Amino acid sequence: MISKKTRKQISTYFRDRFSRKFFLKLRRTPTGIFGLFLVLLWVTMSIFGPFIAPYSPTKMNMAQAYSSPSSNHLLGTDRYGRDMLSRVIIGSRSILTTALGISIISVFIGIVIGFTAGYFGGIVDEVIMRLMDILMSIPSLLLAMVMLGIIVSPGVLSVMIIISIVYSPRTARVARSALLEYKSEEFVDAARIRGESFFHIVFVEIFPNTVAPLIVEGSARFAYSIMTVASLGFLGVGLRPPTPDWGLMVAENKGSIFLAPWTVIFPALAIASLVIGASLFAEFLDKYLRRV
Repeated sequence: MISKKTRKQISTYFRDRFSRKFFLKLRRTPTGIFGLFLVLLWVTMSIFGPFIAPYSPTKMNMAQAYSSPSSNHLLGTDRYGRDMLSRVIIGSRSILTTALGISIISVFIGIVIGFTAGYFGGIVDEVIMRLMDILMSIPSLLLAMVMLGIIVSPGVLSVMIIISIVYSPRTARVARSALLEYKSEEFVDAARIRGESFFHIVFVEIFPNTVAPLIVEGSARFAYSIMTVASLGFLGVGLRPPTPDWGLMVAENKGSIFLAPWTVIFPALAIASLVIGASLFAEFLDKYLRRV
């Protein structure tokens, strides 16, 4: 449970850094504005998708299979006659929810692991961080595929948890570095002299000062998670049909790319636009928070 003091410190941190100065800086950064626009566009689509989508994303109509883009189907239809526009719009919900969940869970796990290793140091630090190095030496996509392959029918929750575990070593290193920067400060020594517990020192005294790098890491994980989720869907080890997952949509229609290129191009463009938007905004946050 976060203490009242910690909540107040975090609230003050966000109020100081995400005030009028933040928006003035954003206005002077075209790439940051563009990135935020793309992210907010897909967030809007995910929230209001059921009201925006002209058709059901899973309803089949074989009589209209592979219909080219027209006034009735702005992005055409796939091999089952399903409206591509509706599937792309509704598909934004699953990929955004999954990516956001992954970034939150991975940062949480990374904070626990990294803060524990950094605070205790010595043999504890060596064992934990060497284990993290071993996990980081395995390509994240490959490790996620192996872990998801064990599950018979992966769902959104299982995909979030497994990819979060795969990403946790990277967030743990960031969290550990952030903690080590403040571990020797006088206010931490004073807390030790008062006899404060590990949790108080780490999460009340140190944590509020490490919010900036953790926000940047979380935003970067969000961008990486989008690509990872889409890649797993394309490889067939992510979300299962009839979920309108963008990566799965590309995989389902890749065999007909010359017959009906719109069935592959539009979900691929959706993936690219969201990844670019999240990456550009994460880059802006990184530069902004480092200078504040």
